Amino acid sequence: MLNEREQQVYERYEAWLRDVEKTVMTKSYKMIVLLDMLEHGAKHWDEPVTAEEAAAFFHGYLTEKEYRKRIDFSDKESKRLWDWNEQTRAKVAKLIADMPMSKWAGAKGSQVEFADGKFRLAFDVAEEDRELLYRWTREICEYRLHVHFERRAQTEHLQ
Repeated sequence: MLNEREQQVYERYEAWLRDVEKTVMTKSYKMIVLLDMLEHGAKHWDEPVTAEEAAAFFHGYLTEKEYRKRIDFSDKESKRLWDWNEQTRAKVAKLIADMPMSKWAGAKGSQVEFADGKFRLAFDVAEEDRELLYRWTREICEYRLHVHFERRAQTEHLQ
């Protein structure tokens, strides 16, 4: 049960919370970009990010665990990106711009924007709401990543 303050924050950002919770995830890419933003901390998580800035975190997240790499980063194109270097950075940045950033921003009802190479929230976060919205967003993001990889791992074991 939410207290009165939490209820107000929820109502103010309901569209965002639903977007994070419901956006279609064929792969984990959208949530990895969001997690990268969240890694900047409660004070800065809602600041715009470029695909180039997100590339190292994105690559590291997918390749640090074998199951993540196998599940979401092992098709023919992705395998070419396993070894990290400057050439890989540019290709990963292009992948991020093309796939999660452009696709999420272009989805109907999306609460994010991708313009001039910057990925950002399509709304402002009030200073007094920042910490709570950060916490809720992070919880949803981490949950969705966990469920995504769990389901995919179970599906692989069944086949």
